[in-house]
Amino acid sequence: PIPPSKILIARMISVYIMGLIYESVVMLPAIIVYFILGRPTVLSVIFCILSIFVLGFLVLTFSCFFGWLIALLSSKLKNKSFLTVIISVIFIGLFVYLRFRANEFFRYISTHGKEIGEAVQGWGYPLYSLGLGMSGDILAFLVFTVITAALFALTCFLLSKSFRRIVTVNNEATGKAFSDSQIRTRSIAAALRKKEFKRFTSSPNYMLNNALGVLFLIAGAVIALIKMQDVRALLDLIIKQSPFMANMIPVFGAFAVCLLTPLCDVAAPAISLEGKSIWVLQALPVDPYEVFKAKMFVHIAVAWIPSMICGIVLIIVLKVGVLAAICMLLCITGYVVLGAEAMLALDLKRPMMDWTNETQPIKQSINILIDWMGGLLLALVLGGLASLLSIVTGAEIALLFCTALFVLFILLLRKWFRGKGRQLFAEL
Repeated sequence: PIPPSKILIARMISVYIMGLIYESVVMLPAIIVYFILGRPTVLSVIFCILSIFVLGFLVLTFSCFFGWLIALLSSKLKNKSFLTVIISVIFIGLFVYLRFRANEFFRYISTHGKEIGEAVQGWGYPLYSLGLGMSGDILAFLVFTVITAALFALTCFLLSKSFRRIVTVNNEATGKAFSDSQIRTRSIAAALRKKEFKRFTSSPNYMLNNALGVLFLIAGAVIALIKMQDVRALLDLIIKQSPFMANMIPVFGAFAVCLLTPLCDVAAPAISLEGKSIWVLQALPVDPYEVFKAKMFVHIAVAWIPSMICGIVLIIVLKVGVLAAICMLLCITGYVVLGAEAMLALDLKRPMMDWTNETQPIKQSINILIDWMGGLLLALVLGGLASLLSIVTGAEIALLFCTALFVLFILLLRKWFRGKGRQLFAEL
């Protein structure tokens, strides 16, 4: 028995406060610089302070609009997890792009300030009125305040009128009658793999944080293709000055890919994410080793495909021979499989089972840091040693030696999983 308007106001207050905090991070330094370098009057000082709070309502209006837009899009999609991941990846990409273009952007503003100001006076008058009002213009400040108040009032009116429809919308798909034909049988391994894939794709946090390396591997491949001529020119120059480094190039290429794969750490929290539901797997008439293999399979499937794409692109860019190219791909594959086994073994040895939010084992577990640092350190150390070895034996022998080491550690870990690993799983 609470009016929708009061519920909306209660929710908007927290959004307004958060927007005000983020806005103040930008506005306060600008205002302080204006007070120091400009010649502010009493009115401009007052309006500068008031504008921070007035602008917060404009931020709140846009927040409500984009929240409504995202809710509308998510209601039309069956898998909302992928929508969250796609939107997050787009924003990460925009942030990285703007961050690298920031110097150019500010340089353009400093050299074309007059033209930008004249343009803002036309199509961007509401924002121009904000700046004009902060300089002490009463009329401009009132115009901006009225525009903001009108937009905010319209937002509140529309949301209050559609509140019940929004909060009671049913996004569930239409039910279908069950029939025996819908029953599908699978092998134990296939059923466990499907279960692990569904767990992975149902959590945006899991996909974003533990498969971020996929983006870096694909981005690395794209950048290598774009800069192909520059990379080849640099390599030709290096080989001309130091011919012995020709054997190192395939090794550098293979371990450059290996350096990015630890960011694909799907297996790192795989045991911990079972949490209090671990008893379900323990109660199944299934060998724990089959559970381990299913979790490692998801990790390998997520990390191996982009690492192969990146590796093949580097083979093309670096103009590596056929035999060396095969050795590069074998070395990368061995590193990916070893990473899956080592990450799962660490999580089985040091699980976080008492979490209340899945972000704890995904982000806050020390295992994640150990996996990242250990993977990077292994790639750097072994890559350096293999590079030195390639001078004497050639790149192919050096890469095969590394692959053999990876296979040896993989076999040792699998033996551990079949013995001690089964015991630890039963005691969780």
